Amino acid sequence: MSYEQISGHPSTLADILVSRAAEQPGRIGYTFVDGRGHREVEDYALLLNNAVGLATRLQEISAPGDRILLLCPPGLDMIHAFFACLLIRRVAVPLYVPTSQRHSDTVAAITRDSGAVAVIAPQSAASVARDLLGWPDEKILDSAATQGGSSLQLLDRPLPSENDIAHLQYTSGSTGYPKGVVVRHRNLMHNLECLQRSLGYTGSSSAVHWLPPSHDMGLILGILSPLFVGYPVTLMSPLTFLRNPLSWLQEISENTNTTAGGPNLAYGICAERVSRTEAEQLDLSHWDIAFVGAEPVNPTILRAFADKFAGSGFRPESFIPGYGLAEATLYVSGGPAGSGLRTCSFANEELEKGFVMEKPNGRELVDYGPVRAGAAAMVDPRTLQRSDPGRVGEIWLSGESVTSGYWNKPEESERTFSAEIADEGGTPYLRTGDLGFMVDGHLFVCGRLKEVMIINGRNLFPQDIEWSIESSHPSLHRGGCAAVSIEIHGEERLIVIQEIDDEIAADSVTALEESIKSAVSRDHGVSLYRVIFVGKGKVLKTTSGKIRRSYLRHLYADEIESRAI
Repeated sequence: MSYEQISGHPSTLADILVSRAAEQPGRIGYTFVDGRGHREVEDYALLLNNAVGLATRLQEISAPGDRILLLCPPGLDMIHAFFACLLIRRVAVPLYVPTSQRHSDTVAAITRDSGAVAVIAPQSAASVARDLLGWPDEKILDSAATQGGSSLQLLDRPLPSENDIAHLQYTSGSTGYPKGVVVRHRNLMHNLECLQRSLGYTGSSSAVHWLPPSHDMGLILGILSPLFVGYPVTLMSPLTFLRNPLSWLQEISENTNTTAGGPNLAYGICAERVSRTEAEQLDLSHWDIAFVGAEPVNPTILRAFADKFAGSGFRPESFIPGYGLAEATLYVSGGPAGSGLRTCSFANEELEKGFVMEKPNGRELVDYGPVRAGAAAMVDPRTLQRSDPGRVGEIWLSGESVTSGYWNKPEESERTFSAEIADEGGTPYLRTGDLGFMVDGHLFVCGRLKEVMIINGRNLFPQDIEWSIESSHPSLHRGGCAAVSIEIHGEERLIVIQEIDDEIAADSVTALEESIKSAVSRDHGVSLYRVIFVGKGKVLKTTSGKIRRSYLRHLYADEIESRAI
């Protein structure tokens, strides 16, 4: 399809961008607000103009199908770079400007894995690209090079097809080394359509997002869904949010935005750090879609947020817990709008054995609603047979949103994306690695298969232990705890890695350790082998706020084993 032949039924986001620029040139698409409150505003015509300008230069140093690193901070430059790649059939690899040696190592590894041939980065990050990648200047394209190439006629043709690769979404690395998920245009279009249909987005919607654009939730919910549906979005940097979470809520309040969200972390930070006085100055009554993306969603945090901002007009029914993963493009289940936070309690001792039994005051799990992007099956991960009703199984997915595999990893792609249910065959499924079950057609998620800890013959999920610890003492920060198990003398032992402030006195540390051990024993009936106290920020997380438990287990294994008795 050429640019002159776009029909009324666009098949890719490149088609949609060109159509919106032609039909709604002056409509505001994106606004970026920096940490000082400065705003950059861009309508659809200017967005296309800037993307085309960058694409004309990009095509001089690359060919269709080439992978292009997007080493841009959050902002309009990242959006220009992404759409520049789509317009000329380059494969975008959204990343971030590294701020630590660990981040630098990850970016370097992704560069090697993707086989990228060029990088788009602002001048401020050009030296990072040169030093980190060792690339010559001709491979580094300034993300501000958007002028002087506004004619579509200057671009390579044709527009991408639905089967072309749109981008590589590198996984967050919470349970292993990051892998490049191959996301095709048809995956994006199907997933965005499911999102729109399930959550009720319209052209009258508006949004505020601070999630990193290098992460699937930040990219798809923050950048691509607004263009797909045709509603405006205000974007912020994650650092702006973390330094001043009130600024996110003020944007929602002042501009009557209807949709915004994030992981547990976002709501927990706001509930803890925004004062009652500050909350009273907000108007959140028009916030209709407050999505929560986490596995699992913590209902205690959401209730604390709803309580803190009830006087601001926030309505608990606005919550939409969602389940998703990069391998399924993003969205799997959640909604509809107005459904709110729904939970159910189950007998914990039975869940540990893999049985589903409702029980008042048991283990509370969040209802993620029906699977809306494709179909799901619960499968016994040992036998690969479909789990019986009332049993916990691994969540397997099929449908158009399921991507085609990991970049350049055929064996791992075959294992993960082409699984077949024993005695059924036929339909290939994506193995998510998540454990869950269905009740009346609604999905419940227990935790990660690889993170299940078998202590004294019982299956324990780390987040349950972490949540108990967080509420055991007021000095402990939310999200600053990781529960892992390590084999000591042939037996699995429970270890907790806990962040504390540097200025805490030694006797206070001893009291904290006793409080933590008591909470774990009381709530879970197991003994804690050891607590490792670390400084703030040392419980490592992914860009979406997931705790990197597997990495932390490896990081502290030698220290634990050397002191084992």
